[in-house]
Amino acid sequence: EKMVLPMPSILGPEWCAGLGAAYMIHHELALQEGQANDALHNIRVHLADKAVIFHTTVRMAKSQAMSTRAWAQVHSVDRVVSINVSTYSKYWTQLANLSADDKFLERYCPLLKEHLKVSMVVADPNTRGQRNNTLAWFWSMDVEGDSHNSDWLNECE
Repeated sequence: EKMVLPMPSILGPEWCAGLGAAYMIHHELALQEGQANDALHNIRVHLADKAVIFHTTVRMAKSQAMSTRAWAQVHSVDRVVSINVSTYSKYWTQLANLSADDKFLERYCPLLKEHLKVSMVVADPNTRGQRNNTLAWFWSMDVEGDSHNSDWLNECE
């Protein structure tokens, strides 16, 4: 149960070609892309949840106890986001190790700390002074058509 499987991203493309297993690279690329998409989806969901917690719970806290509980929720969401960011970073590194073509590396960028800031642009895009604020690259990314199926990613009328 604790056996390590040598994946092409660990061995390298040259070793895989030498072993006659170059076809495995394409399979792992598909696997890593799917797992990166899952991690990005989870990051988006939890960052949106964090924005909602700020808007509805933290700002509305009337007492010290309510404020403490609200910040505990924010820190809980931050921990989950951190786990998903480290997961995504691992998959991004493996995509780069597999010598993924430019289409992968243009679509999947490394996550920076400033990409993870919760902006109220998500909650209210018409707020004064928000014209020059932009969202991180993964908010506009259509992960396997999920923006067509999600009410959360569609703008309300």
